[in-house]
Amino acid sequence: MNEDDRSHRLLKKQILILNRHLPKRRKTLQLLLEEDRPHVVGSDGTRHRFKKDEINLLKKILDDSDIKKLKLPIYMEIQSVNSGAKISGKLETEIVCKILKIEECSDPLFIYRADLKNLRKILPSTTQYIFLLK
Repeated sequence: MNEDDRSHRLLKKQILILNRHLPKRRKTLQLLLEEDRPHVVGSDGTRHRFKKDEINLLKKILDDSDIKKLKLPIYMEIQSVNSGAKISGKLETEIVCKILKIEECSDPLFIYRADLKNLRKILPSTTQYIFLLK
């Protein structure tokens, strides 16, 4: 076994540790709106609560039919080779573009650190980082 293989395995293990907060199963916005204490359970067993004001903001942004489709939290993919984050999904990118006032929206959407900071300021509980190794 060479040093590169060992380093790569160690890095993969560290990435898994960083992502242990991610939910076992995401929930739709509609389901979360019906809960008294909207939350998901992470793969590590921790409970991640969503702020009701954020959930209501997302409800205002989306059409009624899309409320049934959007799954939370919205993932912001952090890759080892970039200095920003990638957001994927039609509804997810639509939300981010409206909140950040981005006129030319695409799926996937890449946002840089300044926009990432602004997004997290507005949606701290309904967005989560996911770390990827490229």
